[in-house]
Amino acid sequence: MNKLTQGIALAAAIGVSGLAQAAYIDTVANTAPAEAPVGVPGNNDYANGTGIPGGLFTGPQYYDTTDTVLLSHSLASVSEDPFKLTFTYLGKEAGYTGSFLYEGSEVFNTATSPLGDTFSVIYSGGLGKLDFGFSSDAWGSFAGSVSNQGTGNLAGGYNFSIFEVGEDWFILSLDDNNQVDDNHDDMLVMVKASKVPEPGTLALLGLGLAGIAVRMKGRKKA
Repeated sequence: MNKLTQGIALAAAIGVSGLAQAAYIDTVANTAPAEAPVGVPGNNDYANGTGIPGGLFTGPQYYDTTDTVLLSHSLASVSEDPFKLTFTYLGKEAGYTGSFLYEGSEVFNTATSPLGDTFSVIYSGGLGKLDFGFSSDAWGSFAGSVSNQGTGNLAGGYNFSIFEVGEDWFILSLDDNNQVDDNHDDMLVMVKASKVPEPGTLALLGLGLAGIAVRMKGRKKA
């Protein structure tokens, strides 16, 4: 095997190994109560894709009224290894000003965050529920809050549901007042978990690609 072939094989092997992974995050049922999956309400404007005055969402529509969502569940780390969490603000349909918080700090705000805004962090907390939640303000007055680390993810009429788009990929749908409507589209945040590249792996990949470049350059001169 010549050096060029060796370099390509090394880079390919590293690339393939980087794709293999187990799940990093998954849903866990809570105890107060752990409700079964329910159908998306017909008045969920995000799922319908129709929108209403004051409703702003970024596409595509990841789910519709034929799908089901989880109530009274939380998202938890199922990996003891560090991984990358990426949160994306998908939009809102609400009169209240909603906030999404990670580890107690505001990440997105329905009044100020642009659609598609993202926030990433390396999670190294091991197994257990992720530390995020929602809070809302009703024209200067506190309207409610809920934490993913709670036992029911609901506080009176204030709660959020979870829709699984794929492995390590979920949408969190807030309902900030289901005593008025039950549409779970008052604030939507997408969360994805992904592998953290190891420094050694990146260095080997760089060496392999550099070797390929040098070899190709030498061939052109010849």
